[in-house]
Amino acid sequence: MNLTDRAYRELRTAIVSLRIRPGERLDSGRIGASLGFSRAPVVEALNMLRAEGLVTSRRRVGTFATEVGRDRIDEVFDAREMIEQRVAPVVIRNVSDRQIDDLADLLGEAAALLETAGAGFDYPRFMELDQRFHAELIRLSERAIYVKWFEELAAHMQRVRHLFTGNPLPRSREGHREHEAILAALRGRDVERLRAALLDHTRRSRAGAEDILTVREGAGTPAG
Repeated sequence: MNLTDRAYRELRTAIVSLRIRPGERLDSGRIGASLGFSRAPVVEALNMLRAEGLVTSRRRVGTFATEVGRDRIDEVFDAREMIEQRVAPVVIRNVSDRQIDDLADLLGEAAALLETAGAGFDYPRFMELDQRFHAELIRLSERAIYVKWFEELAAHMQRVRHLFTGNPLPRSREGHREHEAILAALRGRDVERLRAALLDHTRRSRAGAEDILTVREGAGTPAG
């Protein structure tokens, strides 16, 4: 892995996990020094992140981690909805029984986490399984561009989740039921049912993301 790729991965992880907060200024020289790199690979990495929408540059002002706001949420979920609706027929055509069983295994592990939530809900692991379920579903389309786009969208969705400070269990249970509906549509090889289940899940997830921002705004806490 070259220095640009290393800088890209370090910065992307920090931005997605909110170790670098939304709106925080990104100084390439300072970042390079902290990583033990020259400035050049950091500048290249920031350009890559800008292409993903995770970094924003303002002329004569500087480079910043992109804010998490309602416009960004709308963009992300509009794009997610488009991708999922486009790939649904292809996924139904491509998916094998074994691949459906693999998705079911992911949901089974998620269900186990929900069942033992009284002893302490492992939300980070649950969200990892959630992300894998969606990523694997899109990969079943074998459409490389859509897969890449969806991976980039997932980073923005993770940033919103990291802003959440309340009890994640109720929405996690709802989301799991929605995943089960998606899986049932796959097992039935029913394109329209799959589209409807994906649309319902995406719109509920969008509403949840908007609720997170509403709570933070009501508390006087900026998204950044």
